[in-house]
Amino acid sequence: MTSVTSEQGTSTARRTTGGRPADGRQRVIDAAVAQFAEYGVEGTSLQMIADAMGVTKAAVYYHFKTKDEIVVAVVTPVLDQLLAILREAEAQRGQAARTRAFLTAFTRLVIGHRQLLTLLYDDVAVLRILHEHWPHFDEFERRVPLVLVGPDADAGRLVAAAVALTGIVAAAASPQFTHLGDAELEEHLLDAGLRLVGARRRR
Repeated sequence: MTSVTSEQGTSTARRTTGGRPADGRQRVIDAAVAQFAEYGVEGTSLQMIADAMGVTKAAVYYHFKTKDEIVVAVVTPVLDQLLAILREAEAQRGQAARTRAFLTAFTRLVIGHRQLLTLLYDDVAVLRILHEHWPHFDEFERRVPLVLVGPDADAGRLVAAAVALTGIVAAAASPQFTHLGDAELEEHLLDAGLRLVGARRRR
């Protein structure tokens, strides 16, 4: 079972903004995230989302025609931030600077959206949906190893980069570390990530 509590979707389907009920589209997203948390993406149906909202499935269809569209809507804001982080890191001079810039910003993003990123990394259904519907996914997968370990990295360093990213996400969401404050957790995650990819943190 996937554990998800998005910072976008921790509220109930009745979340309010400025004293007014959240718009219908956001209510669907919030209800979907809660269902994904309990049942996973594959185990959640549009009917279950509608039931959680207390509306008919037609009301969900008004905003989203498929569950895939809902998943994309849930994760796209964070994916857009990941793309911005990637571009900023690529603009740095030197491989060491690019590695540090990306891992530092990635770690902070993970801590801010740890459960949502756990969904992205942990649920194979989400990866399938993004491959099919998010136009930047393949490009993102190609560019991240380049910014982390460079174009000439051997298989060992590429594996280390993949382990670093997945491990940062998994550790950030682990109940084992909930007692750590965000700043301390960030420091430990970043140090671990930099060690895995063979870089050093600036002190």
